[in-house]
Amino acid sequence: MKILNASMTAQMPRLLFLLMLSGLFVLQGCSHYGAKTKGVRAKLESGRPDLALREFEQQSHDSSDKVLTYLHKGMLKRMTGEYQQSNKDFEVAKKEMEDLYTTSITRSVGSAVVNDTVREYAGDRYEQVLIHSYMALNYIAIGQIDSARVEILQADVKMREWGETPMEDPFVRYLSGIIFEALGEYDQALVAYRKAVDVYKKTISKHGLPVPMQLKHDLLRMLSYEGLRNELHQYESEFGIRFDEAAEQNKGYLIAILDNGLGPVKSQQTIMTWAPSIRQRLKIALPTYKGRAKATRAARVAIDGKRYDFNTVENIDGMARKSLEEELPAITVRALARMVIKHKTSKEAEKRGGGLMGLAFKIGGMVSEIADTRSWSSLPQEIQLIRVPLAQGTYNADIEIMGRGGVIDSMSHVVKIKKGHLTFISDHWAAPRPKSLKQAQAAK
Repeated sequence: MKILNASMTAQMPRLLFLLMLSGLFVLQGCSHYGAKTKGVRAKLESGRPDLALREFEQQSHDSSDKVLTYLHKGMLKRMTGEYQQSNKDFEVAKKEMEDLYTTSITRSVGSAVVNDTVREYAGDRYEQVLIHSYMALNYIAIGQIDSARVEILQADVKMREWGETPMEDPFVRYLSGIIFEALGEYDQALVAYRKAVDVYKKTISKHGLPVPMQLKHDLLRMLSYEGLRNELHQYESEFGIRFDEAAEQNKGYLIAILDNGLGPVKSQQTIMTWAPSIRQRLKIALPTYKGRAKATRAARVAIDGKRYDFNTVENIDGMARKSLEEELPAITVRALARMVIKHKTSKEAEKRGGGLMGLAFKIGGMVSEIADTRSWSSLPQEIQLIRVPLAQGTYNADIEIMGRGGVIDSMSHVVKIKKGHLTFISDHWAAPRPKSLKQAQAAK
């Protein structure tokens, strides 16, 4: 804005009003997404994913949030057992993520002068990997293991895209081993289990998870199956456990996977920070995850009077918080640069158009400075898994959610176990479900 002529100066009150109004629209647009997800999350926290899905589908969604819209739709449909429709939505989100992989100059410039929400949401790195895991789990749920294999290989490609600092997700490595094993590709399964153990060790500071006990047993079992005795004994010594081959002879396996709880939600904080270029303190808005993570409930599988505790294999809450922590320096630099531009613009406007014009630009700059609080918040807090060896036959398997007083909710499955094969069940639990919903789901 180089020249402000006399006619513009005469229109100061009207221009001030329009700028403030446009600023309010920006604020509304940025907060609208949070308002929508708040209502959906409330329904999930009341045990009604069906109502959460209905509300979300009835809402209008910004085009800049296309990825996030379809990520939420896919997850909500997965929660309600609509696995094929879930994958259709995930496929839209996945394709859009790929299209946005290289950010356009236009979006970059917009975020540099307005705020980060101007950019179309392409998903955080861990979200871009997890979508493949959930598509694979959906394919498993409908019996399409070959398609699950394709997704897990795509996840491997995605994790390698970031060059020297790949986004290594230990659960994805673990899941790939299970999928290879289900397809009878035991050499590939063994490689994946070894890799998963290594990645859990390398990423414990990021994910907060040690090597799951179940993975240790799976690696030992596969080494035994492949006849690699020396390596088997080495890992037995490292893990401090012995693999009981006799206990698993002539057995099939139930693989139970549980999405437990709800992931964290981003909010906004404002801080004052020093801007060296103008030698002044400025207020900037940054995303944050408030408070400590609320622990999810313990869970187990009950079969024929025996109970098997789940292992936590993916700490999504921890990944989300760590990812934001790593990105915050760059976010802060962008926010400060924007506020410096806005500060200089308001000073220039004041110089050329008077105090009223400067005030208008100052208010517009402050109102438009909003933190980007978008995230795939319908993800669970963590993913849990357990493998149960069983003789061939049909069983009732109940996933039980535990509270202080005992079982607070349960999800029932009838499973058919075949010798030497893997049988899968999966559920998503966020809160105790009303009896009417449980009865309707059981009937379905």
